[in-house]
Amino acid sequence: MRILVSLLCLLAVAKGLPAYAVSWQATGSEKELLLTKGVGGLTLLHNRAGKIHRSTRAEMSKSALINSLSAEALAGNAQAVFGLAVAHEMGHGVPRDLPVAMELYERAGEMGLAAAYNNLGEIYRQGKHGEADPVKARELYQLAADWGDAWAQNNLGLLYLHGIGVARDPKLAFYWVKGAAMAGLMQGIENLAGLYRDGVGVERDAMRSRALYKKAIALGSIDAHVPLGELLENGDGGKADLMGAIRHYRVAADAGHLLGNHYLGTLYEDGVGVQRDLELAFYHYERAAKRGLARSQFALGRFYLLGQGTKPNLKKAIGLYKAAAKQGNAQALNDLGVLYENGRGVPQSYELALEFYTASSARFPFALTNAGLLYLNGRGVPQDIERAKDLFREASERGEPVGDVLLGKVYLQGFDEEPNPSEAARMFLLAASKGVPEAFYLLGYCHESGRCMDRNLVKARDFYKMAAEQGYRDAERALNQLEWRLRTQPHN
Repeated sequence: MRILVSLLCLLAVAKGLPAYAVSWQATGSEKELLLTKGVGGLTLLHNRAGKIHRSTRAEMSKSALINSLSAEALAGNAQAVFGLAVAHEMGHGVPRDLPVAMELYERAGEMGLAAAYNNLGEIYRQGKHGEADPVKARELYQLAADWGDAWAQNNLGLLYLHGIGVARDPKLAFYWVKGAAMAGLMQGIENLAGLYRDGVGVERDAMRSRALYKKAIALGSIDAHVPLGELLENGDGGKADLMGAIRHYRVAADAGHLLGNHYLGTLYEDGVGVQRDLELAFYHYERAAKRGLARSQFALGRFYLLGQGTKPNLKKAIGLYKAAAKQGNAQALNDLGVLYENGRGVPQSYELALEFYTASSARFPFALTNAGLLYLNGRGVPQDIERAKDLFREASERGEPVGDVLLGKVYLQGFDEEPNPSEAARMFLLAASKGVPEAFYLLGYCHESGRCMDRNLVKARDFYKMAAEQGYRDAERALNQLEWRLRTQPHN
């Protein structure tokens, strides 16, 4: 279960010289932009210039290294100038001095070192020097990318992908990211896999995405384990392999990947591929929540609210919901609305409840149904049946089956207008096609009562049975009563 439905709904530390890259991956329902990923350290000089080797570098003090770099820089060594730039940017061996670092990057770039323009672009993109300047960053990335720098190609592609400092252009994003991947850059390979996976700038190819994630993992990527696990779990791009997916999630979680922990939490909560264990689910949610993953904060809050895997703690639940809501988690916003509507752990306020439902509804259409119920019942707002129907209808059009059910009930009861049984039946059938247990129960009621469908007790029994098999308790009672009637009054 990747999108957790709340039950309330239903009531680099751098060690030396860094090379900067932007990392992007599409991960299921949560597509997060991870803006920077410092990689490398002093290995950059070894990898790109071969001037300082790993065996001798470990023996050199920072001051000795700076002295060595300074001497080489004076001799016109571009790599040494670059190294001094990073040292001044990071404060390694010298006091941190960003203006000096920027000047040295510019000098190294003018000497023909593409990496310098990439790192200078990163300073402008992040606004380390002052106000962020994505347009200048793009210009610098472009210079380095044109010279074949893989990091810059990756970064430039992602600026085009997200429309940062340039008009969004998925095809150009694919072009530059592919260049970085073909150069063997691990982050470029990961990002290219994400583009193939979602069909961004290129025709969707989940099989190729799988292969690229595996290649990134072979190069040491931890991040690639999670999306590859998703592809394996869902059988996307090849055979489904739940056990393989779980292995990848575990590797990611053990390395501190937040989504690795979160996904393991969902599997242990639902008992999918593993024995159901709410305490282990709580453990994994907590690990990710403590490090700020909004969806895990929401899930952990729900566990505290319901006492799943831990003792109930309403105060902690509300705190976690608020933390998740602050990051825009739509389900947390909805559930806070429910808590304020009912005055549970917070001061009762229909006004705040409506605000939370409205904020949630942009990404979570179920919240529209909660807002609609406030208007239907005149809670905190003047009763407005048409407004309620509009909200239920919008929820329905956005694929939320509870909107179908509620709109059908309004049509069946009429409220401020004549009942519309045929429309009620249509909405119940629509909800039933989406697998909603209550909809099957309501169709059973329609056939038993004859209110919105032809009276047919056999069909009523069948619909009640389908609802009861899905755990809908009202249907169980209705089914028992109807079966008794059919046995004792066969001609009724």
